[in-house]
Amino acid sequence: MNGSRTISSWACIADYLDAARLHPAVHRATGAVMDFWSLLFPTDCAVCGSLAVPLCRGCLREVRNATVQPFRAEGGAPALPERTATGTGQLATGFGDPLPVTAAGQYRSALARLILAYKNHNRTAVARPLQAALARSLHAAVGEVGERGAATQILLVPVPAKASSVRRRGYDPLDLLLDGLARRGELPAGCRPARLVGYRGATRSARLALTGSHRPQQQKGLGRAQRRANVRFAMTVRRTRHSISGAVCLVVDDVLTTGATISEVTRVLRLHGARVAGAAVVAATEPPSHAE
Repeated sequence: MNGSRTISSWACIADYLDAARLHPAVHRATGAVMDFWSLLFPTDCAVCGSLAVPLCRGCLREVRNATVQPFRAEGGAPALPERTATGTGQLATGFGDPLPVTAAGQYRSALARLILAYKNHNRTAVARPLQAALARSLHAAVGEVGERGAATQILLVPVPAKASSVRRRGYDPLDLLLDGLARRGELPAGCRPARLVGYRGATRSARLALTGSHRPQQQKGLGRAQRRANVRFAMTVRRTRHSISGAVCLVVDDVLTTGATISEVTRVLRLHGARVAGAAVVAATEPPSHAE
């Protein structure tokens, strides 16, 4: 019993810390400090490494040109769930259409290097062109949802970052992108960010029983089957005051590879009665050649 109470106490503390970390005021303060730091200590271009600016004009132009025309990208992501679900919260099986995913650009060249710099090298000063790309993707995706007669309000549900990744970086890349768009009023009408899904705080033994692994590995370098198994049952709905049953959701991610993480977020949302209408990403890439 004492062990269970200890785990429960730590879980409550973790929930409070997450709530504080994800509070909009904390994000605004963190963003302001990072922007001021970049002004004091300018760095070279995040893409080409030239000039003492976060992103040179040439690379900025290349990124904008690469993301000016959003496109449907689900065809290159074999681990995506189907568009519709059978049963309560269960992903459909069979040969139905995959969940629609809209991407702003292809994950290559300048766009790929910019995303990597932003996510892995603390280059938050280059968030603005990525926010603009995500906004185009969201507007295009919401336009298609509207054509299917969805409800007026759409919840934008970001794929969660692992707590260890947030601690290492000091920020959540997707949260910063969505918060910036919300602050500037650049989200599609009727949409609002909703951080509904997070990684489980389950015990190591519980995850081992579900998946055969103590904790999710990094997705990079894994094949299609490995990616899906790696995040299967790894996520859950965060505590919320309101039911999400019947809510219309769009899953938001930075890069679409196989679609395994989007699939897991979709599974969790559908399990709680939400309708997942599609997903929007900054960039899409082909799945690994060693998919099986």
